[in-house]
Amino acid sequence: MKEYNICLASDDRFVPYMEALIVSILKTSLDDEKFAFHVITLHISDDNKLRLDYLKKIKKFDIYYYKPVNIDKYNKWFQEKTDRKWSVEIFFKLDIPILLSHLDKVLFLDCDMIVLDSLKELFETDLNNFYVGAVEDIYFNNSHLKKIGLDISHKYFNVGLLLINIKEFNANNLYDKIDSYVNNSKKLYFPEQDILNYVFYGKIKYFDYKYNFTSAIAKKHKNIENVIIPHFTLVKPLYHNTPIVKNRFYYAFWKYFVETKSFKDESLKYATILIDQNDPKIAGHNKLIDKLSWWIPFREMRNNFKIKYKRDIKEKFE
Repeated sequence: MKEYNICLASDDRFVPYMEALIVSILKTSLDDEKFAFHVITLHISDDNKLRLDYLKKIKKFDIYYYKPVNIDKYNKWFQEKTDRKWSVEIFFKLDIPILLSHLDKVLFLDCDMIVLDSLKELFETDLNNFYVGAVEDIYFNNSHLKKIGLDISHKYFNVGLLLINIKEFNANNLYDKIDSYVNNSKKLYFPEQDILNYVFYGKIKYFDYKYNFTSAIAKKHKNIENVIIPHFTLVKPLYHNTPIVKNRFYYAFWKYFVETKSFKDESLKYATILIDQNDPKIAGHNKLIDKLSWWIPFREMRNNFKIKYKRDIKEKFE
């Protein structure tokens, strides 16, 4: 049995996405794969921890919770060095080599991802002489590289997926380099992403786009068929009243999400989100509709959901 370590960072707001991600990992894993999830958080409620434990019905796994160790420093950076578009949680992944120093390597994933196939090939990547494995982020141009002090030959990577060589990171004491970079920067434009691109420069193993398929990559490389990890970098699948691309990744997200405790506990809430998104194609996905309506607790409400959904779609596109 192979055990793979995966690190996530979240709070109560993102637990539904984390549930869907974990479901997708478990459902696409091989029989001989076991997982340990390491969650960095300031707070996840006991109810939400139970929701995560509920997923062990799909396949057994271990889950551990950690508090960030440098929160005061990160709050200072957040206030003084960023334009505060994001939250202070974006810095938490920097604590991974401290919190998980007992591991050789770990895969960090953003929670707004899903997994469509086994991660075996990724986990078995040889990281000797590399600090990290990551996927290039084609959204960024040379002017941004110059702003953050990097040569234009550098391939800027997205930090939504990081296969971190923890032993190599700690052996080279990269925290001193991180602190020096931040202290000498007037502004962090894409905070933790700029930091890690600078600190890992020259020691990065690049993975295929299929392992972190962002919206920017999707626009430029529309014909990639073997995507393993879609990343919902812009509009998220659970947004209300928001235009969203209804592609195979969107449907895959909902296929996994309907198996979560969050969906089963609040089925009407999430059914309403689907209706609000007004998707004409989903009418052809009868299995998904049946699954969604099944978890609505009363027969009359289930029937009303189906009728309303079909009526709304018909009226919109006639």
